[in-house]
Amino acid sequence: EHGGYCNGWLDCSMEHILMMEEQIWRKIAGMETPGFFITAEIHRKGEVFPAGIEEFIDRKLKLIQEGIGSRRFVFQEGEWRIYLTFFPTTEVVDERYALKNKVVSRGYK
Repeated sequence: EHGGYCNGWLDCSMEHILMMEEQIWRKIAGMETPGFFITAEIHRKGEVFPAGIEEFIDRKLKLIQEGIGSRRFVFQEGEWRIYLTFFPTTEVVDERYALKNKVVSRGYK
């Protein structure tokens, strides 16, 4: 049920998927991830909420605590494909994971 605010199946479906994306981001933001801030880039969307994402993140946090060097992981469940990056909150971000602005320097007269 979409509360009568959709203009047909396609609009309802797209609205439903957008609501799930927000729920995914809220789920990740609300998780206890001591020492890490996690970003999530959704590369492929599904129509059913990916119930295993919290368990996946917990497993990856455990691997990081055990010494694995990777900080970027791909979560896949059903049609969903989500790229997760774990940024440490207690140290400078490693160069390979840094978010950077690229500025092109041009000489203007």
